[in-house]
Amino acid sequence: MIAQAIRKCPAPGHIRPFSPTRDLAALARLIEAAFGEELAVTGSSMVQDLRQMAFMGPMFWATRATMPFFTGYVWIEEGQLVGNASLSQESEHSSSWVISNVAVLPEFRGRGIAGQLLEAAIAHVRRVRGRRILLQVRAGNQPALAMYRHRGFVTFDTLHELSLAEHRWPLTLKPATGPLRPVRAKDGPQLYQLVAASTPREALLRHPVRARRFHRGLWWWLSQGFQLAFNGQQLFELVAEKQGELVAYGCITAHLFHGPDELELYVLPDQRGHWELSLVEGLINLIQGMPRYSLRACVSESHPEGLRALEQLGFETLRVLEQMSLDLT
Repeated sequence: MIAQAIRKCPAPGHIRPFSPTRDLAALARLIEAAFGEELAVTGSSMVQDLRQMAFMGPMFWATRATMPFFTGYVWIEEGQLVGNASLSQESEHSSSWVISNVAVLPEFRGRGIAGQLLEAAIAHVRRVRGRRILLQVRAGNQPALAMYRHRGFVTFDTLHELSLAEHRWPLTLKPATGPLRPVRAKDGPQLYQLVAASTPREALLRHPVRARRFHRGLWWWLSQGFQLAFNGQQLFELVAEKQGELVAYGCITAHLFHGPDELELYVLPDQRGHWELSLVEGLINLIQGMPRYSLRACVSESHPEGLRALEQLGFETLRVLEQMSLDLT
């Protein structure tokens, strides 16, 4: 999500820590007011999820220990929640934190509230000895970019979020043939090396690729069965092989009960422009038997061949997002 204001002058009111027991409903109203258009474009259910958690009340807290959650700070003025900065730890043992939104009600913008909330969030991460803060912001949001850069954030990648609407799926596609084939159990090490080599260096430093993600042993196959049985989620994968070496990899996480489906695409830099179109066509062909939802993909600006292939198949850009980070070491 993106910040909506930049500090201009001192603002009345005060900051306090976010309290899930009393702030969820007000946060849902704030997020809807600040990001309503963006949420509609991306089909996000964030507001509905927040309202459902607020409605659950004590029932939510009974399950709280088993759920990941966020913390953050809110700006209160005349008893009203008018601003928020949400942040969460990337994983339980990670030193990286993520700011997921900095939002201020439209009528309160331009008074420095967003900047003060951001500084409170940064101070929190410093206190708990976090080493890095990550966030993403729309590429065209100059006030937000200026606010983040003023506090030391730098852009390390630019992602294009694209979508293929369910009614725009190609009617006929070629099946995967020739160099394209399904993933095999022994492909794990090569898959790991391929994805790492295909990811921009600065992005890889901030989001390391884990080798265990590509293990294709018995436990992995069992977990895939559980995902399908309980979540209606199924992974479809293809690789391109050239002279015994994996040079491209793509996967679609498809859903039985809800969408969108998610597409990932990785091609070695020296092989780009040769595999993207056939790989995506082959993957879409594999999921033709699944319920048809929109298909989403996030592609780095460093992979223009991938962007062109998706656009050729009818994908449309929803958002262009700058990935930013602040190192606290």
